[in-house]
Amino acid sequence: MQSLFKELRHAFEAHADSNRAQGMKAYMRNQFDYLGISAPTRKEILKPFIRNYSWKGEEDFIELLRFLWSLPQREYKYIALDFSFRFEKKLNPTSIPFFESLIAKESWWDTVDGIAPHVIGNIVKRNIKLREQLCDKWINSENFWYQRSAIILQLKFRSQTDFDLLKALILRRADSKEFFVQKASGWALRQYSRINPNAVKQFIDENKIPSLAAREGMRLILKSE
Repeated sequence: MQSLFKELRHAFEAHADSNRAQGMKAYMRNQFDYLGISAPTRKEILKPFIRNYSWKGEEDFIELLRFLWSLPQREYKYIALDFSFRFEKKLNPTSIPFFESLIAKESWWDTVDGIAPHVIGNIVKRNIKLREQLCDKWINSENFWYQRSAIILQLKFRSQTDFDLLKALILRRADSKEFFVQKASGWALRQYSRINPNAVKQFIDENKIPSLAAREGMRLILKSE
């Protein structure tokens, strides 16, 4: 594992671009440091590492992700997510506490929006009880990134979305002034409007939710009228 760590860092540091890094840092409000590697380049560099990675179990995999997440440059967190997306079908509910902890570490939309709907969402898709437990825990958290995560957890579920659960989550935080929570509600509603636009419109019409959430939720519906 140590050799993999060294090879990964060497490969990515060799492609560092300080000028691009400054622009990427500025885009993220100067919160994080970057190597300055674009997403297409990152994925191209990573291809052989993912192709040659030999799955040795969840514990070994989480060790790799933990190492990547600990590095100061933001791209390494994206790499951790890239690995997670590739091996998501091998992940079990036992890995949820680890991924759940990442939501609260150096949080911003770029990592949270990968972890919640893509990684944890895939794990709980067929585990209704666990999904409900997580959503209840997160929506009642004081951390708005967990609140956002609860609302967007089902983003990829399409027709398997539990719309009653989603509505309850949105209403639970309907009084939130936090942009990222309001935006999450609108995003989740807009996504589900692809499946059941009438249900989404009825929910928005009958409930008092933030105007940002309502506007985002109605966007595709209004386009089709």
